[in-house]
Amino acid sequence: MISTATIYSPAGKSRILEANHAAEEVRRRPGEWSFTKPPPIGWERETPKYRAAREVHPAQKVRFRFEPPFAMTIDNSAWQYGTRVIAAGEIVETREWPHPSFHPLNYAAEKVLDFFNNRQKSRLPRSPFYGDSLRLSDGMSGPMVVKPTLPQLQPMDLRSAS
Repeated sequence: MISTATIYSPAGKSRILEANHAAEEVRRRPGEWSFTKPPPIGWERETPKYRAAREVHPAQKVRFRFEPPFAMTIDNSAWQYGTRVIAAGEIVETREWPHPSFHPLNYAAEKVLDFFNNRQKSRLPRSPFYGDSLRLSDGMSGPMVVKPTLPQLQPMDLRSAS
């Protein structure tokens, strides 16, 4: 039995090859082919969609919707950004941070939920959207910090000048 693998180009093309040939193609041309499917075009402007895994209700106080995500909560069935009760199985389309129990239904939701569940919530902005585009930042990630370099020793000529 021959095993196959799918490889993808950044342009969205895909090829199904024998697994050994696919691995060789990815190794030879890593910028052109990958085993990872590229994200859909324009996903960062797409509104995330989720399916509620269980019933969730809005937070106790309305003002909580206008604050950054809480680092922890006592009531696991409360959604800080909810405006009404969400039934189990209901589809929710929101540009706010999701409830941790939501299941993603599109690529944008997958990225937002993964980011939300794996970052320190107290560092997150009030919303994952900045204007019309998704911006997943916790204030800690960003450009690499320049590492200090140690001084380089230079050879010296210790012979007398005469």
